[in-house]
Amino acid sequence: MPSTRSAALTTDQPKEVGPLNADWTAIVLTGGAGTRMGREKPGVVLGDFTLVDHVLRGLPTGVEVIVVGPDLPEPPRPVTCTRESPVGGGPVAGLAAGLDLVTTQITGVIATDMPFAGGLLSHLTHRIPEGADALVPVDAAGHRQPLCAAYRTTGLRTAVKALGEVQDASMRSLLDHLVVAEITLTDLAEIHDVSSLLDIDTPSDLERSRAIMLETKGVQMDSGMTHG
Repeated sequence: MPSTRSAALTTDQPKEVGPLNADWTAIVLTGGAGTRMGREKPGVVLGDFTLVDHVLRGLPTGVEVIVVGPDLPEPPRPVTCTRESPVGGGPVAGLAAGLDLVTTQITGVIATDMPFAGGLLSHLTHRIPEGADALVPVDAAGHRQPLCAAYRTTGLRTAVKALGEVQDASMRSLLDHLVVAEITLTDLAEIHDVSSLLDIDTPSDLERSRAIMLETKGVQMDSGMTHG
């Protein structure tokens, strides 16, 4: 059963980066064993916040957020938590679980290991071309990033149904059932840089992210990887 978690508003809330009462819903995927990281990634600390908190804080405050994964005891904003079935069933299973709770026409999907991508996702949700089911960014290496992408909700539901078995299904196989438009960060250069699509899979990725934050914000990163 989904559960709602919220936190009292403070001066340390996420900054407004989009319209209130937004016409899209964000699905944040926090599952995954974090094998290459050596621990579950949502609790990994980058600067002053965990990776999942970075993602949540980067999304517009007016957007409904559905977190697929373990309940978050103290999220920095109101969220609804649900679980994939079966637990540990992979990103498509998580997406399908979150999709059951979406009521808007547009769905933004973001993985918890993409701490700099929240603002980019917001822009993507308003740029899906007519006739496309999805707008998927392409990184500097030419790879699609479907876990930071905007989808038409009806098309996404149709694709999940067409895929059939969602357990351990790949996002690539899901995209095969969608009309996908691509966009490169070059097309969004005035808004975002290449770090927007950085995903943190390994300890070296984490160190690279700390270096990016030091360079862009002048903030010295601590060496801890988790709270406590």
